[in-house]
Amino acid sequence: MQEKQFIQKGARKVKLHEFLQDELEGAGYSRSEIQRTPTSTKIVVYAQRPGLVIGRGGSRIRELTEAMEKEFDFENPQIEVNEIENGDGDAQVVAESIASWLEKGGHVKRVGYTYVRRMKESGVIGAEIEITGKLSGNRGRTEKFSFGYVKRCGDTSKKNVQKGYKLARTKPGAIGVKVRVMKEMPEFMHRDVDVSEEIVHETAGGEDAEAKADRIEKIIAEAEDMTSAEIERAIEEKAEELETGDISKGEVRDAFEEIDDEVQEEDEETEEVEEESEQEETGDEEVSDQEVDYDEIVSGTISDAKDALNNLEDPDFESALEAEEENKNRTTFTDWLEGKA
Repeated sequence: MQEKQFIQKGARKVKLHEFLQDELEGAGYSRSEIQRTPTSTKIVVYAQRPGLVIGRGGSRIRELTEAMEKEFDFENPQIEVNEIENGDGDAQVVAESIASWLEKGGHVKRVGYTYVRRMKESGVIGAEIEITGKLSGNRGRTEKFSFGYVKRCGDTSKKNVQKGYKLARTKPGAIGVKVRVMKEMPEFMHRDVDVSEEIVHETAGGEDAEAKADRIEKIIAEAEDMTSAEIERAIEEKAEELETGDISKGEVRDAFEEIDDEVQEEDEETEEVEEESEQEETGDEEVSDQEVDYDEIVSGTISDAKDALNNLEDPDFESALEAEEENKNRTTFTDWLEGKA
């Protein structure tokens, strides 16, 4: 009998979370807690924009109270709203934001790197982002981004690690977004955590998804256009060198479209940087090679990095290539730098 009651309470808690997610969409809802008292049931709601939860003159919160009393049979429910001041340090808020960006067509690696950096700057001990689904092509894969220290098991994981999950519904299919955040170390653990450690990125899925992606990029470089005949010719030309037996024309075309979309996004986001570059070109002072920080140049998007290098009076492409290989090591940008060097 007691087991049945525990299951019912757990199921009601999950249903309440899903109910509030739907009702408070746009308010930055994160999580809720149920606190029972002798005379009432107190529901504590955590959200980024508490004003949208409360409503004008408390109208919205009264509607929620009535709906929850009817839907979940709570005894005299009382809703308390707490504001989340640091949204980048909240697992559920980050998961919701990532899913929203992916549904709008955002590139997976760009989204992952952006949010893991923002979480790092928010001051948490460690964080992990896991994005799984049909991210490109017909085969599913998993992209993982992490930094710092995150406990994965035991009582510490339950008490100190916050978890968030959201499903992004995109045209190729559903994409799951999992976020884990460790905000502080427990008092009994004496461990030095270097939060400034570099962000770690892993790709999982297939025998070697990253290596296969590199082979597909070389086939794209070989093909003059994306017609079926030309793709087939490029695959045959590279058959001995790359072992292209497991690569289909559809995968090549999907990868080309993904790269093309990424370039378009980068062009849109670099308008301000291009304006600044033009202003620097018209200025009296010129940047010398000794003042150039190639690590900083390659840390941005490919388009930004190319513009920055082309604006230098005498760019050292070999130094830029070394910096790129030590940091992001993007195949397309590396090939471009090798050609310039």
